[in-house]
Amino acid sequence: MSLCLICTHPAEQSRTACTRCEHRMRGWLGEIPRQLVLLTASLELGTRPAQGFGGAGRAHSPLPVRGDVLNLLGPAAPGPVRDTAGDQSDRQPVHAVLHAWADQLAEDLGHMLPPINPFAPYADYLARHLGHVVRSSWVALMHAELDDLVRRVRAVTSTEPRRRALDAPCPACQAFALGRVDWETYIDCETCGLLLTPDEYDDHRATVMPPLARIGVLMAAHRLTQEAS
Repeated sequence: MSLCLICTHPAEQSRTACTRCEHRMRGWLGEIPRQLVLLTASLELGTRPAQGFGGAGRAHSPLPVRGDVLNLLGPAAPGPVRDTAGDQSDRQPVHAVLHAWADQLAEDLGHMLPPINPFAPYADYLARHLGHVVRSSWVALMHAELDDLVRRVRAVTSTEPRRRALDAPCPACQAFALGRVDWETYIDCETCGLLLTPDEYDDHRATVMPPLARIGVLMAAHRLTQEAS
């Protein structure tokens, strides 16, 4: 076993990221193309009158669009850009972050980057090769940048994914902590970190819930009997 470079939990041999962190990154890469649609719809700036007599005064005309959204939707550099000197001070747009990591991935794999997909700029490419990413030395840096990027995007679009609690207990730790987050493909346990596919959860639920329901009915009947006596 090795340790995950992201969360320091155990990971399978030869991996630098655990299954749970891989799952989280895959969810972000699937979410980003959907968020780009919402970002584009959020670009237009609403107008409002100046406050007070004479207004506050401006040295120049205001931008006709939202600056925070424009920064996120800004184009990436045409070639690879790496902050080797550590002097990058501004936060990069979506395309720049994905392009930089796709370029790093292509270099590792020894092939050319595919043509950019404007609707999912390199997100699909990174997701396809995530099996290599979670064995790389730079997976924690990519995880941190994707985390920051998704948080910035959600702050604009107001689309924080919801976690939906599920009723069956976890098959590994028996805690009632299973749930599924919007846009994520796996069901996870908040207590022990177990991941289940929807089919695995359905099979598990079909096995454990009928006995639990019977126990619940017997307990309720016993309580009613005690109250009546």
